[in-house]
Amino acid sequence: MTSRVDNRQLIMPFSLSRKQVWRPIHYLGSKLRLTESIRELLAELDPTCGTACDLFAGSGTVALALSSDRNVVAADIQEYSRVLCTALLQPAALDKPTIVGLIQHAERSEFRKRLRRCLEPILDFEQGAIDAATSKPQALCDLVERGSLLASHDGRDSLSLALHETRSRIESEAMAERLMASRYFGGIYFSFAQTLFIDCVLDAIDRLSTTVKDTCLAALLSTASSIVNTIGKQFAQPIRPRCRDGTIKQHLIRQMCRDRCQNAHEVFAGWLSRYQELPTGGFHRVIRGDYREVLSHLNDVSIIYADPPYTRDHYSRFYHVLETLCLRDSPDISTTLLNGEGATSRGLYRTDRHQSPFCIKSQAPKAFGELFAGSRELGVPLLLSYSPFIRDGHPRLMTVEAVVELAGEHYRQVEVVPAGRIAHSKLNKAELHLDASYSAEVLIMCRT
Repeated sequence: MTSRVDNRQLIMPFSLSRKQVWRPIHYLGSKLRLTESIRELLAELDPTCGTACDLFAGSGTVALALSSDRNVVAADIQEYSRVLCTALLQPAALDKPTIVGLIQHAERSEFRKRLRRCLEPILDFEQGAIDAATSKPQALCDLVERGSLLASHDGRDSLSLALHETRSRIESEAMAERLMASRYFGGIYFSFAQTLFIDCVLDAIDRLSTTVKDTCLAALLSTASSIVNTIGKQFAQPIRPRCRDGTIKQHLIRQMCRDRCQNAHEVFAGWLSRYQELPTGGFHRVIRGDYREVLSHLNDVSIIYADPPYTRDHYSRFYHVLETLCLRDSPDISTTLLNGEGATSRGLYRTDRHQSPFCIKSQAPKAFGELFAGSRELGVPLLLSYSPFIRDGHPRLMTVEAVVELAGEHYRQVEVVPAGRIAHSKLNKAELHLDASYSAEVLIMCRT
């Protein structure tokens, strides 16, 4: 387990208001609407308002909400989460020269000029495709479907030629490693004009001191989440602009143009300002690590809040773009065949993306058991977010009853509270049945 934050004492008192709790990225399963219920139940389980551990912190929204009245340890296995949580809980004070320097590097630096020359062929094709999209959307659809610089381009059509020439320029300039956003995600998730800006800001952030990097990078992640051209602003899969029979989905063309024409500069400046409005206060920590490692090293928390994934969908598939932008490690990309052969996957997923045991049917019971055992070993109460079994749509891998039964093996009393306290069902080790029918999210309170 690694911890990459300075655990310094922050002098200012808690000063976060409810209105200052917001979602830094579009997040699958965001608990933004439940933060008040979570805070209230944590206070009921731990009236001392001691330090709370948000064990699967994700986008950091819950950790931010909890920081209004208690110290927080935010933990997650993914780097993008560490960056976001650090920026939310320990926002750096950015002076004007730092902000101006970031923007100038992205807009007028020699680095930008070199990247612009490399991307010129595909930028020109892209602008023409967007300009003609209203009457002739074919070129824009082609760009979204096969506009990746990572894929092979053997054709002689205009798009293939533009991509081929762009790749040649990148190779001649030896700039591949510095074009993370453009090489991996340009055309497919963003316009190349947007990835040019993202790559320039990433390069500028690399030049900053460690004390301000996370806040600037978090603002860039928020920007990427705001401008990405996908359904629902997720990164699970790119837009499919055509039906299976090849006809164009006309209703998507306007959205494709709107998203790809967003001014990344303006969006980034807005997010920088928003992070700067966050107050400092409390003694918060951020840890990057597997939940089992985190539990084995915690020794100073009073309560744990856990929101693990609970469907067969691997959450990392929804955030792999953000993870790659943070790591900048030139990852291998998965292919259409499991043996590593075949075409590059449409989603451009990292081959090493995290596979949570909570999302694997054969491993989920053990994962929950380890969660309950590790929390109980610390002698602290646990509040668990969960959603009932759904037969249609995305099924949960375990029913609420099964999760409660596992919790009862470790905790003296287990109480199931539907979101909004619509109904109560109090349970203990001798009574592990549920009388109520739950159709929405529930919070499971585990008392020692």
